Amino acid sequence: MQQRQARDARLDLFKGMALLIIFINHVGGNPLAKLMPARFGPSDSAEIFVFISGYAIALAYGPVLAERGFAACQRKALDRCRQLWVANILTMLVSALVVALAVHVGDLPMESSNRLQSFAPLFDTPVTAMAWNLVLMYLPFAFDILALYILLVAVAPLFLWTYARFGYAAIALSLLLYLVAQAAPGLIPPNLWDEDWNFSPLAWQCVFFLGTSLALVVRSGRVRLPQSRWLLGGALALLAGMAAWKFAASDIGQALAPAALRDWLPEETIPWADKDTLGPMRLLHFLALVCAAALLVPRDAGWLRSAPARLLIACGRHSLPVFCVGVVLSIAGSALLVAQDDALMVLAVNLVGIAVLLALALVLERRRTRRQPIKPTVPSAMPETP
Repeated sequence: MQQRQARDARLDLFKGMALLIIFINHVGGNPLAKLMPARFGPSDSAEIFVFISGYAIALAYGPVLAERGFAACQRKALDRCRQLWVANILTMLVSALVVALAVHVGDLPMESSNRLQSFAPLFDTPVTAMAWNLVLMYLPFAFDILALYILLVAVAPLFLWTYARFGYAAIALSLLLYLVAQAAPGLIPPNLWDEDWNFSPLAWQCVFFLGTSLALVVRSGRVRLPQSRWLLGGALALLAGMAAWKFAASDIGQALAPAALRDWLPEETIPWADKDTLGPMRLLHFLALVCAAALLVPRDAGWLRSAPARLLIACGRHSLPVFCVGVVLSIAGSALLVAQDDALMVLAVNLVGIAVLLALALVLERRRTRRQPIKPTVPSAMPETP
């Protein structure tokens, strides 16, 4: 029987951070979004979310495949897909209620925000919109990543089985599909509201299954990340270089630069960094970020047991409810900033939203702890996937 690996708190920590950043970025017209990591490089919290979810899939479903076979693993994955699918529908309906209150009670024009406008098909043709939503082809703003995750969880057992049978050939196949997405960027599922998804499944499966592959090789003990100053220095240099490039190409960077240097500054931001197809520079930036985080944050770091870290870890551990509530709060926050966009409202939207998400995670974590039986064995390594 395969030994289950102890849970790595860093995974939940970084996923929790990503969830809070996603909430801030999803609030339309939010000035705080300009201070988020996406402003300092081509990748953002979406890669963190998808990568760690792929890592968690290996820990949750790998032992099931090894102990009970492919059919049991696939059943477990499809059951999780059903839960995600129901969560997608319920979150959309609650968000639509928020939009209805904003438009019909708050008297806000739906066209005032693309967050609100993305729900227009649901109000104009509710039957058609719901039918398309059931097959993940009508996704209002911020719902693409959940639909992407449903697809990836559904095919994860096949990847795990291929890796178990053919080893690194599974990773090679994933990279090949990524190259297909780069060569044919139009291969993206349609979306009733916004032409197509914001995430190409062919491209983004690469981040997901790179996370899965890393978990598998770490569990096997065959590969370890070298504790090298040169590797850390190279990763940090790459991150710093891309941050400088992006800043130099921005309007602020162009304005602050001396006139004599402006001709030397890049006129365009980092190329080959499209989000929908996960451009190569975007993927490279994220891999450097993963490397730097793994080397700078040891698994046994003492500060991971601090109160702020435990709050973020709780967010990551209960990622599905935190994400869904965060989507609803971001829609509500977008409406509030349309109605009143002064500094006080911006502060209230961000602080209240983050406080609600942290409080939700804390309540769920305490409930989980009370229900969890005390066992003398090593704790299970089956993270709760988003």
